[in-house]
Amino acid sequence: MPTGKLKPIASILRQAKEIVVFSGAGLSADSGIPTFRDGATGLWNKVDPDEVASIDGFQRNPRTVWHWLLQLKNLVDERCPNAGHQAIARLEQIRPGNQLTVITQNIDGYHTRAGNEHVFEIHGTIHRVRCHRHCGFVATWEQNASEPFPCPHCGAPVRPDLVLFGEMLNEEVFAAAQVRSLTADVFFCVGTSFTVQPAALLPVWAQRAGATVVEVNPHPTPFSDVADYSVRSGASQFFDALCAELEESKR
Repeated sequence: MPTGKLKPIASILRQAKEIVVFSGAGLSADSGIPTFRDGATGLWNKVDPDEVASIDGFQRNPRTVWHWLLQLKNLVDERCPNAGHQAIARLEQIRPGNQLTVITQNIDGYHTRAGNEHVFEIHGTIHRVRCHRHCGFVATWEQNASEPFPCPHCGAPVRPDLVLFGEMLNEEVFAAAQVRSLTADVFFCVGTSFTVQPAALLPVWAQRAGATVVEVNPHPTPFSDVADYSVRSGASQFFDALCAELEESKR
């Protein structure tokens, strides 16, 4: 990992009161969760997203969407948070007097499992189901719920509680993520390709509001030339080194 940028980033972080970590699919790749667009391993290389992950697909054939997402849920359940998730949770633990918020595009729930307390899942979660009609029914996606079923409250279809293609984000969750972005002192972008809107606007808004934006990604992205610091590294190596630097300064 490039070390020349570590000390100045740590120095800025020591003065920060509000920290945001914005994560994308690349962070969970080391857990064995395929990203959606990457090369030969991307999920969309094997299926048509309009059939298995769109609102139109769900309305045409809810069973197809349910079964494909259930396979993804089973994969997520079999795997676990990786060293990158653990290192981001460690950063929260060594900065107890400050606010650290995770804003994630991922639906796997790994940030919470790793130990982060304040997590906004702007694309929803694979671990819940809800009423498609928004009547208020929400439940854990139990292992025995292998087929779509009607809402026990109103009879409408029950569907996974995540954002399908063609749907708007949850306004309340995204508004809260936007507020945290606008008040951040330091805004980390981790494992995201900046191709999904409107989530990709969050670091732009944060930077315009005065945050120092740090991109952490093994590969260049469309945001690399704009970020205040662009670090070519995996999340685990970078955040482990950053935490070690912060801990060393406290001794």
